Amino acid sequence: FHSSAVKKYALTQHTRPTTMVKFLDFSLLVAAVAVGNVSATTMAGAPPILDLAKAHASEKATVDEPYDYIIAGGGLAGCVLAERLTADGTKRVLMLEAGRPDYDNTFIRIPAGILRLFRSVYDWQFESSGEKGCNGRNIFLQRGKVLGGSSCTNVCLHHRGSADDYNAWGVPGWSAADVLPYFKQSQKDMTGRSPDFHGKDGPWVMEDVRYQNPLSKRFLEVGTAAGLSFNDDFNNWSRNQAGVGRFQVSEHNGERCSGATAFLDLAKKRKNLTIRSGTMIRRLNFDGSKTANGVTYDLMGDDTMQAFKANLKEGGEVLLTAGAIGSPQILMASGVGPSDHLESLGIDVVCDIPSVGENLQDHPAAVVSFRCPKKGVSVTSLLRKYGGRNPFPIAQWFMFKTGLLTSTGCDHGAFIRTDGSGGDPDLQIRFVAARTLSPDGMTTYTQFRNSRNGIEDGYSFQNVACRAKSTGRVRLASSNTHIKPIIDCGYLSNNDDLVTLRNGIKLSRELGRRAEWGDLLGEELFPGPNVQTDDEIDEYVKNSLHTANALVGTCKMGMGSDCVVAPDLKVKGVNGVRVCDSSIIPRIPGGQTGTPTVMVAERAAAFVLNPEVEVEVMEEPVPQPAVA
Repeated sequence: FHSSAVKKYALTQHTRPTTMVKFLDFSLLVAAVAVGNVSATTMAGAPPILDLAKAHASEKATVDEPYDYIIAGGGLAGCVLAERLTADGTKRVLMLEAGRPDYDNTFIRIPAGILRLFRSVYDWQFESSGEKGCNGRNIFLQRGKVLGGSSCTNVCLHHRGSADDYNAWGVPGWSAADVLPYFKQSQKDMTGRSPDFHGKDGPWVMEDVRYQNPLSKRFLEVGTAAGLSFNDDFNNWSRNQAGVGRFQVSEHNGERCSGATAFLDLAKKRKNLTIRSGTMIRRLNFDGSKTANGVTYDLMGDDTMQAFKANLKEGGEVLLTAGAIGSPQILMASGVGPSDHLESLGIDVVCDIPSVGENLQDHPAAVVSFRCPKKGVSVTSLLRKYGGRNPFPIAQWFMFKTGLLTSTGCDHGAFIRTDGSGGDPDLQIRFVAARTLSPDGMTTYTQFRNSRNGIEDGYSFQNVACRAKSTGRVRLASSNTHIKPIIDCGYLSNNDDLVTLRNGIKLSRELGRRAEWGDLLGEELFPGPNVQTDDEIDEYVKNSLHTANALVGTCKMGMGSDCVVAPDLKVKGVNGVRVCDSSIIPRIPGGQTGTPTVMVAERAAAFVLNPEVEVEVMEEPVPQPAVA
């Protein structure tokens, strides 16, 4: 590239051109390597085992001595636990993770690298099975298959929901007042927002995105002109969550902040933590008193399926952190779950808990998309130039950690109560400064990644039923945990969710057509002019609904008979097992569920480290917003 072109681009990005010229060749070389930075894998997506005998010997050494704690799953919650439980150096901890170890992969570090992660070796690539509410469609469910889990593959949005979300759980010790200190404990707020609701000394970083597309700026103007109040902090519980604004993100200096980089990087330096990636947990092991004494696992990519048993010290615990799909799957494969289902698969029943795998919840989504007549303004246009990838944003990110690659694309939006009442919003709009290539927002990611030609400019509204009421379940397809379970998300089984998305489509159309768009105003692509009546909108939703990647609820916490774990997260009916991840969430909060999962894991660590302390209940309530 000519230095004059580099200098011109650098000046437009408020960088020092001499620095850019000096390092451009090096940066582009690194970027070129990054484009092909996907290592060899087996058909199962696991790194190949080059020396099986050596691998087996290594695992035998790993299980030679017992552990105080076995963390069953190295996702976001598992990373939090690993850091907290090893901090004082006195406890021996083993973490087992089925996914890959390379959470420092370039595409994971770059927020916009999410385009490369869906349906990749870093993704479990689950699908739900024949959703009745979606005309029998299977819905693609992205889940992170790497240390750090879905915090390595999500859109980085840093939301908690509202105070009422947690008060409504009705679980002792889990009200808004109880959980707020744990949100703050883990957080490192780099934006200077209210210290009443934000922490600054934790490892879980919250930043504003270091990029703002002109279309996103215009969206904020359109939203306020339409009467939506401006909200500069959707995590401030002293006021209603509703409004339009920028979403904060879990990023640090322009890089993705994952559970692995925030927590596991601190813990893995300690000698009392052993991390084994590429390991599939087959079952939890129980003695005759229904007390867990360890786990059985094997190696991903090992066709011999050689089993290894990691044992607990007396009084030790297994901490399940495999997520809303993996945690109930492991429990059921271990004989803890609905007895009739387990017996039908030949699994010996340890404890009959019918609610294991029930109460699955997610945020369903549907898209409205517009063409933009102005050329070269959408993020998709800015990423493609010269007949291929635009090298300048890549160079800018590598050298300065700024620019459009610091955005996952949906960090502007709004929360809205579609029925006009003053309660918590039922709709989240995630604005994207690009047109979609299909009505299915998840499919668009992979379609853009695989496209070779330029994509016309546009803008889109992803409508998310952020407090969805529908529930589904997870069931085993086999006693073998290598076989993916049967997932029924139950999308739209509660008609209120369909109403929310229908209202969201209507509102997004109104926003997308407003005169304030000026020279950016374009024609509607999806749903399109042939979709007008309520019935036509409903059919569009059913045929295009996709996940917003917020799965929770399958090991429900609470006091009732429909609950799997108690308020201290111990699995009912057995000893020595806790579930410590998003699967314990009784009712999905109104916002992305990564940060609530961090809070759950922080609470779990406090329970484990202080077993003599009962669930603590805070008496001072969190300030509540006035209801209009």
